[in-house]
Amino acid sequence: MEGTNNFLMRAWNQATEVKKWRKLAAQAEFVEDCLKKITETKNRFDLSASNSIIDCISSYSSRHQQLSEQSYLNDDDDFVGNREEVKCLTAWLSDAKKDRTIISICGMGGLGKTTIASSIYKKEEVKRMFICRAWIIVFQSYRVKDLLKRILLQLMTKTANIPDGLDNMDCVNLVELLQRHLQSRRYLIVLDDLWSTDSWPLLDKAFVKNNNGSRIIITTRIQTVASLADASHEMKLSLLPKGRSMDSFLSEGVLKIRRQKLPRQSYYILLSYKEMDEHEWELFHNQLRWELSNNPELSWVASVLNLSYNDLPCNLKNCFLYCGLFPADHQIERKRLIRLWIAEGFVEDRGPETTLADVAACYLKELVNRSLLQVSERNEYGRPKRFQMHDLVREISLNISKKEKFATTWEYPNTGSICDGSRRVSVQKDGNLMQTAKNSTQIRSVVVFVVEVSLSWFRDCYPSFRLLRVLCLRHCHIQKVPDNVSNLFNLHYLDLGYTKLKEIPGSVGKLINLQTLYLNGCVLDLPSDITMLTRLQHLRIDVGRFGNSASSKIGRLEHLHTLKSIEANSCVVKKLQCLMRLRSLGVMKVQESYNKDLWTSVSKMTSLTSLFVMTADRDRDVLDLADLKPLPCLEKLMLSGRLDKGAIPPVFGHFSKLKSLRLSFSGLHEDPLALFAVMFQNLGHLILYRCYD
Repeated sequence: MEGTNNFLMRAWNQATEVKKWRKLAAQAEFVEDCLKKITETKNRFDLSASNSIIDCISSYSSRHQQLSEQSYLNDDDDFVGNREEVKCLTAWLSDAKKDRTIISICGMGGLGKTTIASSIYKKEEVKRMFICRAWIIVFQSYRVKDLLKRILLQLMTKTANIPDGLDNMDCVNLVELLQRHLQSRRYLIVLDDLWSTDSWPLLDKAFVKNNNGSRIIITTRIQTVASLADASHEMKLSLLPKGRSMDSFLSEGVLKIRRQKLPRQSYYILLSYKEMDEHEWELFHNQLRWELSNNPELSWVASVLNLSYNDLPCNLKNCFLYCGLFPADHQIERKRLIRLWIAEGFVEDRGPETTLADVAACYLKELVNRSLLQVSERNEYGRPKRFQMHDLVREISLNISKKEKFATTWEYPNTGSICDGSRRVSVQKDGNLMQTAKNSTQIRSVVVFVVEVSLSWFRDCYPSFRLLRVLCLRHCHIQKVPDNVSNLFNLHYLDLGYTKLKEIPGSVGKLINLQTLYLNGCVLDLPSDITMLTRLQHLRIDVGRFGNSASSKIGRLEHLHTLKSIEANSCVVKKLQCLMRLRSLGVMKVQESYNKDLWTSVSKMTSLTSLFVMTADRDRDVLDLADLKPLPCLEKLMLSGRLDKGAIPPVFGHFSKLKSLRLSFSGLHEDPLALFAVMFQNLGHLILYRCYD
């Protein structure tokens, strides 16, 4: 019996060991598969070893130096535009101010910053004013010690007093040596294409303030760097006006090229094409993207702009490329772009202290700061509202997007399949050709900018759309939501605004991951199933009506940040108190009997920054704000309807951050301006429309 037990025990142990070995073998096989996939990915994306990366960095630095040197060597005779800027810069250099003055010239790559600075630097009158001069090209990647040595060598070569052991000195010794050399001299130092402020503390110490009228000129693409300049000595370069420089050397046949608003550095290259006729210019314009990538004479333009892209942090590169999906000259809305970035997963989570929208706003600011986006419109209190991408910057972004399979833009008919393995598709021409996407399994985003779209394309392409995160059909002439949309479980962003939809199907409630839903300009009635979208953060609709069933469940949408605009009813105004994360709220058709519940609910929204309330009948219904508590974050307030007793509510005095106020049909008995002057310290925008009896 004992022998049998021992046998069974050994058999059990062996079986256990076999199981462990099989598990280990399965794990080894899994690791081997992962290594194979990594190798395949490496080969597919042409990822090379670290030596190649070093070679690439060296290549970029060399290219950067060549571009700066070429701009520096441009003759004054070749100079196009900016005569006023040159005149202003000359005045800043030659004025009687004795203090050391820092001057900055800022603008996107290719606008002519180096050319402007060099045209001044090489003038004889400037050479006579500044015997001690240095022109330093600052590479994207550099060491402060090397930069200091280059400055010293350029300054001291003229006086032949280069000390021994310069190569062995540390930064402190180099700074002290530079201080002694500059102490009694009037100097001019140009730092060409400075990319960061990291080295400035040491340079600021080295460039002594000796009251001899010394000047420092910084050229940069980065607004943060430009802000190092003294007050009123920042020069911001912009695009040349259409009717100015190009008419001086281009014929009428290049009007379309003129609309590209090319950077000035491109003009010198285009001068060689002056003899082309109108048809040739038309052809050149139509294939500009190809020319930028393949024409050796225009490769310099791409190189100038690629420097800015390569300098971007990794988290900003995707955000930048995404901006290229919008059509040329498109006015990109700030909030829309931020929500698209968040839906795509581009925005990092920085903890509970800040929202993803706030982080994305920092990204936008950085892209503007780096001159890769331009602010085209600001809101009433100065915040950027819309942005625009320069045409050439956009072309560069599209080239990179195509190469990296980030996105494909369908802009021209008859260009074949729109999908080449790209994960994003922007349709800007011929929406019926969307069926060409059905062979791709990679698509995560579809953004449509055409009006006429057949619903059949979505049915045909659905196998490729199953993992969509973004679907934007704004302004499309569709009267029905595509049937399979409700099956897109991964959808985070759905834009059906300004379409011809009559209703939203209840099946939309199956989109459990949806964060943003735009319904502006179309449907009015919202199905009760919409309250199943518990992760929804932004709901935009002109006047959305919740039925009785939906009204009682609106509290489920507790993650909402934006709710604009909904029609009030007795149930909705009570349930709004559950939406304490709201930052922007619009409520329409408010009856007088709703006042207590509405303002009690609003008082609980401590993060609210924007509030719009309109009465159902502006002559009969009254807005009584007696139950409204102070809202510490409120910046924008719009009230339409008669105010109780025809007077400004006392709670207005507790809106310390209010920047914009609009009152209409208020029935005021007295002029409120004197009261507003006391109440609001930050108010910058005030509209009073038919406010008095």
